[in-house]
Amino acid sequence: METLATASEALKRCSKCGGCQAVCPLYGETQAESYVARGKIFLIKSYLEGKVELSPKMKELMSLCLLCKACVDNCPNKVPVDQLVLAARREIAGEKGISFIKKNIFQNLLQNNGNLSLAARMGYLYQHSGAQGLVRKTGLLKLISDDLAKKEGLLPKVARHPFRRQVPRVITGSRPRIRAAYYTGCLTNYVYPGTGFAVVDVLKRNGVEIVIPEQWCCGIPALASGDEASAAALARRNIETFTRAGVDAIITDCASCGSMLHDYADLIEGGEARGFAGKVMDFSQFLNDAVDFQPGDREVPLLATYHDPCHLRRGQGVYAAPRKLIRGVPGLEFQEMKEADRCCGAAGSFNLSYYDLSNRIGKRKAKNIQETGAGLVVTGCPSCIMQITHVLEQEQSPVQVMHLAELLSMTYAGEADCDLRAG
Repeated sequence: METLATASEALKRCSKCGGCQAVCPLYGETQAESYVARGKIFLIKSYLEGKVELSPKMKELMSLCLLCKACVDNCPNKVPVDQLVLAARREIAGEKGISFIKKNIFQNLLQNNGNLSLAARMGYLYQHSGAQGLVRKTGLLKLISDDLAKKEGLLPKVARHPFRRQVPRVITGSRPRIRAAYYTGCLTNYVYPGTGFAVVDVLKRNGVEIVIPEQWCCGIPALASGDEASAAALARRNIETFTRAGVDAIITDCASCGSMLHDYADLIEGGEARGFAGKVMDFSQFLNDAVDFQPGDREVPLLATYHDPCHLRRGQGVYAAPRKLIRGVPGLEFQEMKEADRCCGAAGSFNLSYYDLSNRIGKRKAKNIQETGAGLVVTGCPSCIMQITHVLEQEQSPVQVMHLAELLSMTYAGEADCDLRAG
């Protein structure tokens, strides 16, 4: 991966044209030069020249990046700004360290499925025991911090049981034509199990034998915070367990996870990592390119629009496949939204770190959705679903937010094609 020590050539390619300003969601909301790609490049170059230090302010400015790749996609010289920012974050983490809280999350939660499941269970109990209602009614969080109260409202409902605990490790239909592993990611596993059941339902109906191996966080939260060691440790675990599964493809339903899994080839050296990364496909891409996908006959009489997740459109180059699948849904009318590929403001945990700024970006997305007149917005990233649902609820909008897999599963009449839940 790009390092600051090898970044000089990439930095020289910046012509300072300012084209990145027009597409940067952060600049669009703040008009601050230090938030845009050109400003980031100037800061990194100044650091390499010894003009600035890795101060707390420098750390904050490097953290103020969505890593949405919009600047890279629109740069005439293709300066890899997102990789340069990640390299700067790794440099800062190496010199200044990582916060105690983040270190514990990356090492003791994300690398330990038991601890992560326990944390999710505690979240579920908080939301369903009456504690959350009491906390909100008394305004306790606002007494601590108004910002903390806002962030608590962003969190979605945690599932009672993790998705992977509810399904067999191998799911086989009557005539499987291809064997694929399903990388569920953390949000589908702990928050959106309905998406997981929809993915499995659609795959099984279209001749796919599904393997769901033991798996861990993709590592993108750690890598985005500069903790490359934790990200690499998670990558090695996932590579090992999915390689043992002996599958033709590795399917993801999360744009961020999919992009990160592709990056394993750069993060970890060796043929096994390249082989793993080469099998990774987004759910929509897999249906469009690898199987003879056939939707069901059940009509879905809705007007729908589509939001492009940053790490799907620009991170993996998947644009046409989801639109083709949506347009093929019986009874559904599709309406393209303005700025469909502009970041919604989620950006992993960015919406937790910078809630107000993230919310401002999200409200622009909500406006674009509402202007289509659609009653449904479809996307391919659970993190985007969480963010867009939140901002639409704030607008008191009745628009539904749904994963593509859930929409496609709706076209099949009756119940799911099998009893998928494990005992």
